[in-house]
Amino acid sequence: MQGGYHDRIAWIDLTEGTIDVRPIDAGDAERFMGGGCLGAAILARLVDGTTDPLGPGNPLIMMTGPFAATSVPAGSRHEVIALSPLTGGYGEANCGGAFGRQLKQCGLDGLVFTGASISPKVLVIEGETLRLEEAGDLWGQEIYACDDALKARYGKHVVNAVIGPAGERMVPLATICHDGRHTRLAGRCGMGAVMGSKQLKAVTVSGRGSRKTPVARADDLKNSTKTFTPELQDKLDSFRTYGTGGGLIVCNQIGNLPINNWRTAQNDDLASRITGTVVTREIQVKRGGCKRCPILCSRTVQVKDGPFATEGVVSGPEYETLAGFGSLLGNDDLASIAKANERCNQLGIDTISTAMVIAFAAECFEEGVITTGDTDGLELGFGRPEAMLALVERIGRAEDDFGRALGRGSRHAASAFGGSAAEYALEVKGLELPMHDPRFSWGQGLSYATGNRGACHLAAMAGDFENGCTIPELGYPESQPGRQREGKAALTATLQNLMGVLDSLVICKFTVIGDATSFSLMRDWYGMITGREGTVDDFMEIGERGFTLKRLINNRRSIGRELDTLPPRMRKLRKVGGDIDFDVPPLAPMLGDYYEVRGWTEDGRPARPTLTRLGLESFAPAR
Repeated sequence: MQGGYHDRIAWIDLTEGTIDVRPIDAGDAERFMGGGCLGAAILARLVDGTTDPLGPGNPLIMMTGPFAATSVPAGSRHEVIALSPLTGGYGEANCGGAFGRQLKQCGLDGLVFTGASISPKVLVIEGETLRLEEAGDLWGQEIYACDDALKARYGKHVVNAVIGPAGERMVPLATICHDGRHTRLAGRCGMGAVMGSKQLKAVTVSGRGSRKTPVARADDLKNSTKTFTPELQDKLDSFRTYGTGGGLIVCNQIGNLPINNWRTAQNDDLASRITGTVVTREIQVKRGGCKRCPILCSRTVQVKDGPFATEGVVSGPEYETLAGFGSLLGNDDLASIAKANERCNQLGIDTISTAMVIAFAAECFEEGVITTGDTDGLELGFGRPEAMLALVERIGRAEDDFGRALGRGSRHAASAFGGSAAEYALEVKGLELPMHDPRFSWGQGLSYATGNRGACHLAAMAGDFENGCTIPELGYPESQPGRQREGKAALTATLQNLMGVLDSLVICKFTVIGDATSFSLMRDWYGMITGREGTVDDFMEIGERGFTLKRLINNRRSIGRELDTLPPRMRKLRKVGGDIDFDVPPLAPMLGDYYEVRGWTEDGRPARPTLTRLGLESFAPAR
């Protein structure tokens, strides 16, 4: 095994209570690199079309990449992979913080949990020693309390991955939370519910691991990253200054902000009250960031007084959460947004999907699809922060029928509510839309429709490359038009492959915003670390291989062309208001273009020549 890997993946059988450390399968590091692509290869070998996402046959996989615990800036994230209990298909969540770095420093490239325990457990990793311990006393605890208890038991420097009440109760919106009060999340696709189904309360990793990531050309890497880091900080200075929420007011101006469940084009007054500059001025305590990351885009905040006071200093809301619990719900009360973020983190639920299902429920209530008889007397609607927070609790605790229905996602809830409810549900393949409008960016819309985990802005980040960003090495020296069919399929597929590479290295995707990092430089770092040289095309083929493999996993589970779509609102409702007039994406013709670019059949299956070229024949589902 070359540099970048310890060649050690821990396989934890929770049914038998055994731990086996195994090497990476021969050739997998070269063909799938790490992180999301390597995790997908492991998943594909363990599941089929009948595997229950909440059953013992669904593994929970946590993978680092070759950049972890090196000097590469923003390079110590990790991926969590499993079948999603929210969508029924391929599930993946990307997470920052300190966990991935510490796992790598304990001499591990990843963890694979199989089976299910009969009692709550915690996996304890101390250096190269791994053991399972009982965690019954931790079961039922919220995130901060559990993190504190683990640090009291195993040492103040441990880094923890924890589920809250939502994960324990297998709520499909449940997350895996890391780093306690400075919460970093494996947020989407219900990975916390998979962890809960295995009765795995936490993974605690020594904060003093001493195994260095092997680096083939250590001096070259050190010199390169040292020279580059100040440039990265300069190019991403707006993130450093105002966090990701600083972009909210811009998204309103350009027509990319969700308002009132995506019905309203612009609201200048609302956006100006909840944008990142206001967070900085009114509730920010200090800047922060993931371990050894120079960007420092996260914030800690505190609301000291009033009905929405936080429990001390807590992780602050980022763009998705500000937009979700703010403009999406017609709510301009910043304190309530910070409180909603804190309660989601404490309960362990995804802020994106939670805000979306609350907006869906609010519109259903407005339209008479549901009434106070369904909500146990709770009056729903837009601009109601108290009702919003009440639903956060009910979704996260899953203690009543209405809360449980919303906690299963808007696709399930729409089916349960009936009537016109499906018209108000904004989801693809069961995963709720993030806070970026596909009518603003048709590339984003095409990526939502074809994304392996459903509606995911990070699957392509097309909106950024249609709004100023370029990537000359991949044939795009200029930003592309946002609302033009021509060339959209090729752009979207290229960006999806690129993002697959970033999820496999694993490195933060902010590094490709604003031309902050060249793709060639990442390839060079990979060569310095692993000793394995390759071209940009070689890199992109790894991304394509991973994306295609994830599609094959979905094909096995009867997910194909019929689910490559957008929600009714994004296929029917033009976005008009103020100086905004955006048509809906022409999805059907773009989808045909996309399948042709991908080398897929008309029914959305990778064709045999494509599988042969990528070496994926053995993974193809039976036809």
